[in-house]
Amino acid sequence: MAQLGTAFDPNEIPDDERGSFEPLPPGDYLLQVADSELKEKNTGDCGLNLTLEVVEGEFQGRKLWDYLNIRHSSAQAQAIAQRRLADYCLATGAGTIRDSEELHFRPFIGKVSREPRKDTGEMSNRIKAVRSRSNVPPATKGAVPQAAGPAVPQPQRSAALPATGNRPWHRPKQGQVDDSIPF
Repeated sequence: MAQLGTAFDPNEIPDDERGSFEPLPPGDYLLQVADSELKEKNTGDCGLNLTLEVVEGEFQGRKLWDYLNIRHSSAQAQAIAQRRLADYCLATGAGTIRDSEELHFRPFIGKVSREPRKDTGEMSNRIKAVRSRSNVPPATKGAVPQAAGPAVPQPQRSAALPATGNRPWHRPKQGQVDDSIPF
């Protein structure tokens, strides 16, 4: 038991400050993976449950979920989930990962839709696609990059720099988001 020290009246809190369970309107949102959990099933199937969070805008702080069938008895379901996991890795800039936590708190763009749930028929959000913040869709397997001129060696990222990519001295142009500050 915890004594609050005062009476708390939930009716004194305006509706708009209590949050909403209404699905987000369809569209593109700046998201980040806030949490992830591997779920083993009795059937031997295994899924990755991702908790996503809206990073900015009117719906900042709202949560969404994506479930990926990482290991599944259906080869098609498993292939779809592994493609989506690859998209998350590319969109966040995480590259090859060994732990789903390597995806956490790396902003990316998520295309969100509204669809009825199969079990209840209620409308809910679904993540349709993910891409990097640079507005470039994730590369597809087998795609051949077009030569844009001579290759310029890129410096290696220091472990002390923020995971979001921009250098601390970077100043965003007007209208851009400053991603040098970790979310």
